[in-house]
Amino acid sequence: MSALRIAALAFAALALTAGGLQLLAFASGGSPRHLILGGFACAVGVSVGSAVVAAVLRSRR
Repeated sequence: MSALRIAALAFAALALTAGGLQLLAFASGGSPRHLILGGFACAVGVSVGSAVVAAVLRSRR
């Protein structure tokens, strides 16, 4: 696996972690801003992660 794919996976994990923490902050009584930021970060993490998985599967064909 190339260094770019590893970096992309690390970024996806970081985005999902940040999004999860923002959603937890919203659940504990935070402002709606936490919900918006958490949803956006999770969407970015899922998008980047799925792009990496698709690239890895495409390269194995």
